[in-house]
Order: sequence, then structure tokens, then C-alpha cells
Amino acid sequence: MATALMVVALTSCLNTGDDTQVVPEYMCMVTVNTGGTKPIFQMDEGPILSSETVMPIDTFQVGERYFIDFSMGDTMNHAVETYPIQLIRYGKTTIKSMIELPKDSTDHWGNKPIAYLFPSFSGHYFNAFFQSYAGMSEPNTFEFIRMKADENTTPTDTVPYLFFQLRHNVTYITTGLAYYRFFSFDVSSLSTEFPNARKFKIKVSWEDVNAGWTNYTQYYIPNQHLTFSKLISTKKKSIDLEPILF
Repeated sequence: MATALMVVALTSCLNTGDDTQVVPEYMCMVTVNTGGTKPIFQMDEGPILSSETVMPIDTFQVGERYFIDFSMGDTMNHAVETYPIQLIRYGKTTIKSMIELPKDSTDHWGNKPIAYLFPSFSGHYFNAFFQSYAGMSEPNTFEFIRMKADENTTPTDTVPYLFFQLRHNVTYITTGLAYYRFFSFDVSSLSTEFPNARKFKIKVSWEDVNAGWTNYTQYYIPNQHLTFSKLISTKKKSIDLEPILF
């Protein structure tokens, strides 16, 4: 299942049916630490989330990555840096490596438009939740491509400014069928290339089905550790979400 928004630890409102009661609802990208009927998740920024929602034993496997939507469980009794949660909806995430397009190289990747992209950075990943039309040819993949021709960097940069494109790498699509996608692209090699970098300024571009070329620029701090309260306070917004089921 999927929701209409994908931002790390973004606060929304879940209407429980009682107009006087609003239950805070949160979303983030996690990795499965422990499987089973009550899985345990590791947030990229540090805290552990322990599910109080009973799930089928084979739903979550150790090492898998998920986008989860949840409410808080028992907020009074829990171990340090471990937070009980109630799962609301979730989406399994595909983990991929990024691709580099060097200067003076041929761009051979397709670029069919996508829609409803909600991007974020966490841990050593660029995360993308988006909608795309069904591909009708091969290859039919999604790629996160570093456009090195647009850059002017040196290995000693402390805040490199990098340019990426998210591509639907396919030649033909059908507009009669669309899917929601969850992807995490590994960008850990950037820290090796720029050992002095404290953070990265990254511009992500994509072809939007309605708006044409669209850009998102964000500072990415590799593997930062934040407390749960800090995650909530820094990402808090007042938004009512309409769930999208598929």
C-alpha cells in the first residue's frame, strides 16, 4: 500500500472517526532489523521502531527496506532509542546503485515522464516515492543518474554541488496503466570521492508528466544521527493526507 506523500518523518493527521480526536501519523524509510510477526525497523538516522501491529510472519525479511506509515504505540514504556509503533500502511522499497554519466559521454538512457515524485535523503540513500506509467519495452528500469557534465567540482570540495536526474529508462509506455514505486538509490560512493565533504548540495531533476522538467535541491548529510524528537520537530508539517491504495 502507499500514501500520497513520501518525506522522512513527516507529520500528518489521521482522523480516527472522532472529530475531537486526532492521532499523529508519521512516515519514514526504514530497514528491517528483525522479522517475524512483530518486526523491528532501523531508521536511517538512528532510532529503532518496534511494531506492535501483528503481521504475517513472512511479511518482512531482515535487510529489506520499507517506506512505512505509522502512529506511535506505548510512548511511556520503551527502551532508549526504541519506539513502539502501530503500522498503518507500508511499501517495499527497491534498493539500487546510482549511475554516473561522465563528461563527453553518450547519454543512452530513456526518459519517459513520471509523476507525483516525493524525494528525500536519509542515511546513504536518495529515496524516491513516485508514480509512473507502465513500460511497454525493454529495458524498463528506473535510474538515478549523476550528470557530471553539469558539475564543476574538485576532490577537496567541502560542499560539492552535484546534479542528478531520475529517469524512467524505457522507450514506450501505456498511459492506461500506472504504478506507485518505492526506490532507494545508494549514494555512499560520494563520500569516498569527496573525503572532505561535510555535506552535499544536490539538485535532482525529472520529467514530470504534467509540469515538464522539474527540480528539487536539497543538502544531503551522509549518515547523520538524529534523535527521534529531533526528527519529528525538524520535519513537522500540518498536512492532511489522502491515502492512495493500489
